[in-house]
Amino acid sequence: MIPDKTLYKAFLEGDISAFEELVIRYRYNLVYFILQFLKDYHSSEDIAQEVFAYIYLHPDKYSSEYEFKTYLFMLGKRRAIDYIRKLNRTKVTSIEDLQLEDVRTLEEIIYSNEDSIALKKAVKELKPEYRKVVVLQYLNGFSLAEIAGVMDKSVGSVKVISHRAKLKLKEILEKGGWSYEI
Repeated sequence: MIPDKTLYKAFLEGDISAFEELVIRYRYNLVYFILQFLKDYHSSEDIAQEVFAYIYLHPDKYSSEYEFKTYLFMLGKRRAIDYIRKLNRTKVTSIEDLQLEDVRTLEEIIYSNEDSIALKKAVKELKPEYRKVVVLQYLNGFSLAEIAGVMDKSVGSVKVISHRAKLKLKEILEKGGWSYEI
């Protein structure tokens, strides 16, 4: 697989297909990540499209000190927060208080068999902060450093959250009669 930075450099040199490859590589993961903040799949898709459009129109804004996917997800998070603020100008709602809506989404496509359904339910029972780390780390393959960048936390803090999330996930699954190894 061609590294993201190589594709981005090719895009900067005028290769539109390199940008298309980046979109294809990350579009579903970005939509799913944004869905953690919003209750609406379609709004999450729209915001993901806005993020890719922004990157396309402002290619010089990306700094190679970050991994491309970290930059992409940071933009997605910021856009999701802006969207929520716009919707709730008079009512202040914490992003952490928002829950996923039970609609047919990418999440349900990922969790299609019986074991995965149990895991999906267990993940939904996690605190929002734990859920975000689990989604980024295990569904999107982010490193702890990349998660720290997306969540504006230290790597050590993300390690602690990840460990606690795994322990809580194990507890939830065992209560449901499932086994789970950390």
